[in-house]
Amino acid sequence: MAKKALSFRFPEEFVTFLRTWSFVTEKDQRILLEEAFGEYAEKRPEVKEKVKRIMENLE
Repeated sequence: MAKKALSFRFPEEFVTFLRTWSFVTEKDQRILLEEAFGEYAEKRPEVKEKVKRIMENLE
């Protein structure tokens, strides 16, 4: 699987929230997004396992 940079467009309200959260917590926005997605994935173990199997098959 190719590893290239990703780019996303988020609603302005979300971006403002993320930037403010980053400022308040003094954490990088990318780290906040990575942590949030990690927590999201942990709450959906059946989807997480399916994704892992697909990724393994693509390697």
